[in-house]
Amino acid sequence: MAKISSSGFGFIVIDGKQYVHDVQILPDGTVKEREASKSRAGSHTVTRTELENIKPTQPDVVVIGTGVSGLVRLAGDIEVYQKRAKLNLMLLATPQAVTEFNRLTGEGKKVAALIHVTC
Repeated sequence: MAKISSSGFGFIVIDGKQYVHDVQILPDGTVKEREASKSRAGSHTVTRTELENIKPTQPDVVVIGTGVSGLVRLAGDIEVYQKRAKLNLMLLATPQAVTEFNRLTGEGKKVAALIHVTC
């Protein structure tokens, strides 16, 4: 299970390793760069594909860190997909998302996360 020790504008520290890009954290603790962060415009939108890639990991909840200022949004087709896939999403500004991620994992929940590290 991953533990986020800190985050700030442009970085996040997970299990002692600093990342300077958006991350995807899977319930087994795997940390990857968000695919959307490789596209400048895409990093401000959580896509259905991102959630489809997380769904097989069977998280209890998906925490979405929407950036320090909360500018990240969900793509228009996510609401329908979320209901059909029965995904529990929590959208929070990144500082609050970090706190919630650590709280939920500390309670033994299977948590996945998509974290935007800038705006």
